[in-house]
Amino acid sequence: MSINALTGLLRQHIGLDPESIGQEAIEQSIKRRMSASGLDNPDLYFMKVTEDPVELTALVDEITVGETWFFREFRAFSVLQEKALGSRSRLNGLTQFRVASMPCSSGEEAYSIAMALFDIGLLENQFVVDGYDINTDAMRKARKAEYGRVSFRGTMPDFSKPYFKKHGDGFSLKPMVKQCVSFHQANLLELANNAEPRLYDVIFCRNFLIYLDAPSRKRMADVLRRSLAEDGILMVGHCEAPSIAQLGFHTLARDKRFAFSKASRDALAVNVVPPLSRPAAAAESKKQPEKFPLLSGKPALRSGAEASKAATVSHVKTKPSTLAFARPSDELMRSAVKTETAREAPAAKPREAVESLEDKLDAIEMLADSGKLDKAKEACRQLMRQHPENVEAQFLMGVISEAAGEWASAFQYFRKVLYLHPEHHEALLHGAMVCERQGEMAKAQNLRTRLSRLIG
Repeated sequence: MSINALTGLLRQHIGLDPESIGQEAIEQSIKRRMSASGLDNPDLYFMKVTEDPVELTALVDEITVGETWFFREFRAFSVLQEKALGSRSRLNGLTQFRVASMPCSSGEEAYSIAMALFDIGLLENQFVVDGYDINTDAMRKARKAEYGRVSFRGTMPDFSKPYFKKHGDGFSLKPMVKQCVSFHQANLLELANNAEPRLYDVIFCRNFLIYLDAPSRKRMADVLRRSLAEDGILMVGHCEAPSIAQLGFHTLARDKRFAFSKASRDALAVNVVPPLSRPAAAAESKKQPEKFPLLSGKPALRSGAEASKAATVSHVKTKPSTLAFARPSDELMRSAVKTETAREAPAAKPREAVESLEDKLDAIEMLADSGKLDKAKEACRQLMRQHPENVEAQFLMGVISEAAGEWASAFQYFRKVLYLHPEHHEALLHGAMVCERQGEMAKAQNLRTRLSRLIG
């Protein structure tokens, strides 16, 4: 009974939807804290948690272990830069460009924001970055700003290289970046109680809403609405787009369906982000950041098996995709830092056919992001019948099923992706998350182990 009571306490305190991580994962976290407290009776531990705020914080820390890395889903940072450039004329000593990372976990996202703003020429007195998280250990790591290999698993643009220095087996951020970010330990849901919330031009709130129950998602949406400037931009995780759209936010643009505003584009024309005011060549380089050997490692080599698999895929996109969660390139590097490069479509495919498939994938994503999940699934099924070994379509179907809460179905699609592309990082990650939500912890651990091996 007390395990259920503790689960209910977590739901009440942090809005946790037990199904989002699986009841077994919650029970294991509770048992670890019971052991650390020297208790083996759930009833006694429940009494301790309700009477001791320190132990409640420790239990929350055990439950809320964030998963993040530098420049995760790079296109969001391109939108950030565009927004900042459009606001640059009003920035002075009194007015600053304000950005929040909610939750910020161990700080990689918040520091990525600062580096992206430095890259477009903003000075340290022209912007503010605030990171919020409830996890005590995450706050400690964020303020320390020392990172190992796992934090560099995604896209690392060339402009970020000067901001790191070698530190032991990993890297630390230089003071000029650290001092631009402030971290605040806070329960995000309780920010709704602030009489005068801080206003932000951009808020990153990615892959957080999916862990909340319905009332808490609504409450968090209220926090975001009150904290976002009238012409501000909200960045969410791709799985969360349908939910946030149903909560009154409006997608920013067709090619930015992870970015939202408080008002519709028609009602608030200022939300249409201006293009980057830089030469075309420079703008193009933004889309595909250069890689740099931040961590040492052997050159990436495509194995014969990988080449064979690549030849069976009927289509892969030549630009980043919204629901693709930064799909890895075919050249999967064993070094922790790698670039999200475009994979080439088979030479025998006519350009018109590739564009047609691209348009179909985009249309399906639009349906999903607008909350029309049933229509998106049906359209995706039709596409998969035409292209049964298309990695993009299989992964997209998995993401749509995940957004619909159809965990078993989502896992089957992620498994098909891994059959076609065994080293697909995001399929491994989402497959593990889906397994955890179904309480299949051993299977989830196996997928996470495979992912850890890939990123070194």
